[in-house]
Amino acid sequence: MTDSPDQPGKRPNLKILEGEDSYIEQMASGGFMAFWRGKIVYENGRVKRFQTEDVARAFLARCDAAGKIVH
Repeated sequence: MTDSPDQPGKRPNLKILEGEDSYIEQMASGGFMAFWRGKIVYENGRVKRFQTEDVARAFLARCDAAGKIVH
């Protein structure tokens, strides 16, 4: 077993939450960003950052309940 990637230069898949094209990815800065139905979630013109995965999951659940990205 090695630490080398299967395909050099290929970025690993960081998707954490799957379903209806909504998912969460961990950012290099350590926070999380969310995609709702394939659209990245923005706040005030910038990518909305979440401190934890659980907070991001709860946000996506609220979006699902509302049928749109909530602010």
